[in-house]
Amino acid sequence: MDRAILEEIGLSRAEIQLYLKLLKLGSVPSSRVVHETGFRRSTVYDGIRRLQEKGLVSHVIKNSRKYFEAANPERIIDFLHEKKRMLDQQTEEVRRILPDLKKDYSTLKPHAEAHVLMGVEGFKTMRRDVLRNAGREHLILGSIGREHEVMPVFFNNWNESREIKRIHLKMLYKETFRRLAMASKKVFEKYYEIRFLPEEFQGPSVINIYGDRVVNVIWKGGEPICFMLINKDIADAYRQYFNYLWGRAKK
Repeated sequence: MDRAILEEIGLSRAEIQLYLKLLKLGSVPSSRVVHETGFRRSTVYDGIRRLQEKGLVSHVIKNSRKYFEAANPERIIDFLHEKKRMLDQQTEEVRRILPDLKKDYSTLKPHAEAHVLMGVEGFKTMRRDVLRNAGREHLILGSIGREHEVMPVFFNNWNESREIKRIHLKMLYKETFRRLAMASKKVFEKYYEIRFLPEEFQGPSVINIYGDRVVNVIWKGGEPICFMLINKDIADAYRQYFNYLWGRAKK
């Protein structure tokens, strides 16, 4: 059995071992669990307590002694539903206080910001930022990205969200990229245009221009590094440069 799944939903390794052991043992006192697992008594007590809080272990009293037993594995689904409910509730609570938090943030926010977003998760953060801040236009210039290969599910979902928000995507690549997947009509269905620059045009990074952001993305194999600069004047200058090249590029 893949125990990693249980770790991903929030169980520690000790909790997983205790729960699986109790599934096999049935209703037993804590001393039996200590003997069967080889854990310290304190580790067993703490682990069982946390499992009880999650609703995955219960106890009964027999002859003035506690016997512990694992809940039906289907209870794990209920546990996940409860986590989702709590997360939804916390999300709404944070949304309510966001206006106050943003007041302080805006006061301290400098005229320009720079951020480095590392790896696939950093790249996803950047793409989500596009959906929030691009307005009606997202410009891409330079080398070809690899997100459609490295994270196809996320890419497809992101592109659907982009189309729902009607964010117009304009991409400039060099001529040799014409046949590649990112330049194919099978990738983008609507609200996009692609044009091509002469072969001499070289760009080691993928430059994203949207809102008041300029993001340079460099791909090293399947790992992207994003350098984000937030400044309206700089973004407008890049946008002007893009439009200059756009007017001279081929369809």
